[in-house]
Amino acid sequence: MEQGKAIKLAELTPEGEFRVSDEAMNALQGMGDKKVAPIVIGGPWRSGKSFLANRLVGQMKGFTIGSTVKACTKGIWMWNQPVKLPNEDAYALILDAEGLNSTERSTNTDIKLFALSLLLSSLFIYNSRGHIAETSIEDLSVVVNLTQHIHVRKTDKETGLDFHKYFPTFFWVLRDFSLDLQKRTPREYLEDNLKPQMAVNDESIKKNAIRQTIAGFFLERDCFTLVRPVHEEAKIAHIEDLKYEELRPEFIKACDAVVQKILTRVRVKTVNGIPLTASMFMGLALEYIQSLNDQETPTILTALERVLLDEARRHTENIFEGFAQKMSEKLPASSLPMEEEELMQVVDQSKLEVSGELIRQLHELCSPNDLTDNYNKFETRLKIEVDKIAENNMTASDEKCRELLQALTEKMALPKVQSTADVKPTLMIEFTGEWSRIFDDYYKYAKGPAKDKVAADFLKTKLMTSISELLKDVLDVYTESENKLKLYLTELQVSERKWKTLFENNEKILTERTQEKDDLMSKNSELELKNDQLQRDLKSKENDIKSLKNYQAIEIANLKHINETMLKEKALIIEDLSTKLDSMSEKVNEIEGENQKLQNENIRNVTQLKNHSKILEQTLDESKKKPKASQQQNVISTLYKNIKSSLDEFKTLLGEVDDASKMKKQIMELQKEVNDKEFAANKKILEMRKEMGSQLTELKLKHENETRTMSAKLDELKRDNDNLREKLTQSDNKIKVINSKLEVFCE
Repeated sequence: MEQGKAIKLAELTPEGEFRVSDEAMNALQGMGDKKVAPIVIGGPWRSGKSFLANRLVGQMKGFTIGSTVKACTKGIWMWNQPVKLPNEDAYALILDAEGLNSTERSTNTDIKLFALSLLLSSLFIYNSRGHIAETSIEDLSVVVNLTQHIHVRKTDKETGLDFHKYFPTFFWVLRDFSLDLQKRTPREYLEDNLKPQMAVNDESIKKNAIRQTIAGFFLERDCFTLVRPVHEEAKIAHIEDLKYEELRPEFIKACDAVVQKILTRVRVKTVNGIPLTASMFMGLALEYIQSLNDQETPTILTALERVLLDEARRHTENIFEGFAQKMSEKLPASSLPMEEEELMQVVDQSKLEVSGELIRQLHELCSPNDLTDNYNKFETRLKIEVDKIAENNMTASDEKCRELLQALTEKMALPKVQSTADVKPTLMIEFTGEWSRIFDDYYKYAKGPAKDKVAADFLKTKLMTSISELLKDVLDVYTESENKLKLYLTELQVSERKWKTLFENNEKILTERTQEKDDLMSKNSELELKNDQLQRDLKSKENDIKSLKNYQAIEIANLKHINETMLKEKALIIEDLSTKLDSMSEKVNEIEGENQKLQNENIRNVTQLKNHSKILEQTLDESKKKPKASQQQNVISTLYKNIKSSLDEFKTLLGEVDDASKMKKQIMELQKEVNDKEFAANKKILEMRKEMGSQLTELKLKHENETRTMSAKLDELKRDNDNLREKLTQSDNKIKVINSKLEVFCE
């Protein structure tokens, strides 16, 4: 395998413009449709970037390593052979970018280089020396200005909020690192340094902005540390001349681990979810560089759209050329002509294959609208190509078929007519048989879509000429007997006209009679059908009337039963209510008697209470005079108890009187409800009887009308049937007469 080497990808001219080298374009085109994962190594100049790039391709020499204070790498360099990734079917492109903060470059050039490196890379490695200090953060100040030099889409002002979706993975490799991380991992060390610090002045605010920008733009990030590769300073300046095994073991171990992690964690470059091939990567690089050279801001999605369109056109052109090549191989000129079906089977199969391949390749590159547009254009080109193939086949078929017919007709042996004896019944059979043989042989060997057209053209010329010559010969032979034939023909024509007239008249009469017979038969069939239908309708109506009568009898019986039941229920309810009413009346009378007794007793009790009250007042007066007499106090207490008991009994009597009044009121309401229900039941019975009577009357009238109508229709049908039978008999007689006349005429 050829040894790889570093080649210029993007060179910076003295005017500050980028130029893509032809060597790099040829190398990327040679990679074709391989999916690529570009790894760009950037960072401050003179920090050992090129050494790390060499280790990624397994070399000590390759990318130039400088030993002076001048920067060695100009622009962006690329290793001309891709590195196969271990975890996926893709290849890493190793790119070495010119160092930042060089004395030979302006800040604006650094920003352009940094922006281009980020846009092109799937993994960006920032290589620097020592630990992460404030100066290290300040060296990355270019990230703050990226929004002015990169746009995601066409816009007046870029915010950078979507940069993280399109920016690469960020690895910070710290070279010659000797700091004690105090049990922290390098990743934790990086995250601690990206946290905002206390802002005490404008400088610290600016550095915090750089930290926040790095954290916001590069969501996937990591950090790795490498010790000094050798102890001697003199060897550092010419490290590319050393063998890899001569470096410090701890450096070799860490360096191998970093290279392994880079190659395992790098992923195929994707933009807007679309994986890039080597040719697409080259297209994007050209788009971005053209924008930078034109003093325009590179727009990621616009550049991607252009690259995808170019890639789609390239794929389409390759597939079309493949189709044309396949057709020339499958359908060489020597294989033509072919039958059109056979030809189109080969063409359609190839079309189906290339169309499927086109859709498969363009599916990931184009939007549905662009895919449809490309496919339609491709189909148009395919149609033109297929039309050319069909035209070539038609031309070859036409030439071959004409040559074949010419050869066959030269060997024809057509019959000749020299006298009337030669005009035999088999003359045309022999003539057409010879031509049929010619065309049978022709269609046996002829191929292609032109065979029918060539045969048709031949029939118009050669066959028609041959027929004309044969007919002329026959006409000449029969010219001598023409006068005799004319006389015979005249007589025959006269006889034929008479016979024809008679036959036409008889045929007309027969046709008319047959038509009349058919019409009468048809009418007879219709009348018989109507008669049958009316008979069925009549039977149906009779059955309906019987059913209606049965239904009516059942309904009357049901109504009678319901009426009797309701009357019985009404009588029972009235009887029950009367019983309850009598019982309640007796109870009311008893209550009123008891009430009268209670009132009388109440009056007596009130009188007694008044007397007791007087006695009580007298007793109280006396008790005032004798407050210490215990017997009088007992009498007063007893008297109070009696009064209270009498009052309670009085209240109870009043309650019983109120209950009796309520009971009487309920009895009166119940009596009213009974009367109302009895009135409603009588009214409903009368309405039902009236409705049943009107329905019965209506049904009787309807039945009588339908019976009369059916009878009239039956009579009319019988008359029509008799008339038809008479006409049929007459028609049969006429047909018999006509047939007898025809028989006589024929005899």
